[in-house]
Amino acid sequence: MKNFGKNLKVQPKKRVMNEKDTFIDLIDIFDNCNMRTEEFEGSFMFNISSYDEPFYIMIENLFLLHYGEWKTDIILWWIYDRFNEEGNISPIEFNDHDTESQEQVLVETPEQLWNFLKRLDKLKK
Repeated sequence: MKNFGKNLKVQPKKRVMNEKDTFIDLIDIFDNCNMRTEEFEGSFMFNISSYDEPFYIMIENLFLLHYGEWKTDIILWWIYDRFNEEGNISPIEFNDHDTESQEQVLVETPEQLWNFLKRLDKLKK
């Protein structure tokens, strides 16, 4: 263990990120990790989910602590289930009970996911 971490180079971020930028960065990284796991399983028949799962659970629980159950469900749907069988992104069925309107919202990017969650915040107020 004497040389543990000898080649590890940790560089601090050069700028302080606001909540939106942090969220977008985190979602990008989480999504890429999930896609990597799926690629290993699909293309190489190499199952790493038993290795990755504790990390995913930890991230999911941190989302739950910060954003609550409802928003976390939306975030996790976006990460794990947004693609349909044809490989296209499925829209979110948005029901506004105040105006009794329905809308399909296409959320293709982490920034659009952030904006959708902020839209939900405005409705709660």
